[in-house]
Amino acid sequence: MIFKAGVANHVRACRARYLADSFWKQVRPRPRTLASQAGSGQQMTAGVMYNWRVAAVHNALARRGKAEGPLTIEDLTSLGHLDQYHYLGTEACDELIQVLGLEPGVTVLDVGSGIGGPARYIAHQSGCSVTGVELQADLAEEATALTKRVGLQDRVDFLIGDFADVCRSRAVLERFDHVTSLLTFCHFPNRADGLKVSWEALKPGGTVFFEDLTLMGPAFTEQEQRDLAEVVGCPSVTSPAVYVEDLQKAGFVDIEVVDMSAPWKTWTKARHVGFRQAQEETVKLHGLSLFESRCAFYEVIDRLFQGNLGGVRITARKRGVAEEKLYRGRASTVSTGTTHGTPLLNEFGTTVDATYSKY
Repeated sequence: MIFKAGVANHVRACRARYLADSFWKQVRPRPRTLASQAGSGQQMTAGVMYNWRVAAVHNALARRGKAEGPLTIEDLTSLGHLDQYHYLGTEACDELIQVLGLEPGVTVLDVGSGIGGPARYIAHQSGCSVTGVELQADLAEEATALTKRVGLQDRVDFLIGDFADVCRSRAVLERFDHVTSLLTFCHFPNRADGLKVSWEALKPGGTVFFEDLTLMGPAFTEQEQRDLAEVVGCPSVTSPAVYVEDLQKAGFVDIEVVDMSAPWKTWTKARHVGFRQAQEETVKLHGLSLFESRCAFYEVIDRLFQGNLGGVRITARKRGVAEEKLYRGRASTVSTGTTHGTPLLNEFGTTVDATYSKY
C-alpha cells in the first residue's frame, strides 16, 4: 500500500487524539500462560494491564458529553487508538474490507477483537456480520456495551475466552466466510494451532486476512529478543517464510504476503513522538505513572522497527469442496499408482510427488 501521510501529519493526529495507549495485544510484559489456555497457547495476563483502556474510553466519551445514550461509529473511531488497537487504524480496516470484498450477508470471525473497534467498523461500512473472540472479559464486555450503543448488536457479537477453546467448544467450525486477525497471532505461544483453528472455522472456500509482526532482518539481536519476549510479549515472531510454512501446514493455499514494514515503521515512530508531545493531556486523563510506562513501551516498539522487526499482511484461502476433492483425487492416483500417465508438473512448478506427499 502507499502510506499517504508523513510523520509530521501522524504526530499531529496522535496528539489530537490523546494516544494514551498501546495496542492491547502488545502490552504484555512477562506473560504467564494458564493451563486453561493450552488449546492455542493464547497468553493470559493480569486484567489490571487492560482495565485502564475501558476507563479511558469512558473518560473520553464523558468529556464530549456522551457518557450515556446512543453513539455513532464516528464517535468511537474519533477516539483513535482507544477504539482501534492495531496499526493504521480505520485505514487498515478499509483495506481489509476492500481486499476481502466484504458485503451484506457474509460472516467474519475476528481473532483478538479487543474493545470491538474493528468489528464494529467493518460491519458498519460493509454490512457484513462479525463475531469477535476476546480473551480479556472486561474488554469483551465493554465491546458488547459499545456495540449496543451504536445499534449494531444484531450483526456484531463477542465471545470471551481462549481462541482455540472457544472455536472448538462452541460449534463454530466451518461457519465463517472470513477470518481476520490484526496483530494477534504474534502473541500466541502456539501460533500453528491458532492458524489451524482459523482454517477449521472457515467454510470451504473461505479466506483469511492477517496482519502480524515478522522478522525482516537477518536475525534478531539478543536485546531485540528480550524486548519482544519481556516487553511486547511476542513469542511467535518469525520470518515471513516460516509463517507461510505454518499456513501451508494448517491447510491454506493461494497465500500472498505483503510487506507492511515501511508504513508501520513510520506510524510507530509518529505514535512515539506524538505521545510524548501529548504529555499534559495524557497525564490529566490517565496519570503520570501510565504516561511514563506507555512512553517506555512506545520507545521499545519504535526501536524494534528501526532494527530487524517488520510486519506483513497475509491473505490466503481454504480450498472449496470441489477443489479439495480434485486435490485428493490426484493424490490418490499418485499414492496408489493407478494413473496411466506420468505427471510432470503442477501449478506450483514442483513435482506432483512433492505436492501430494502430505495426503
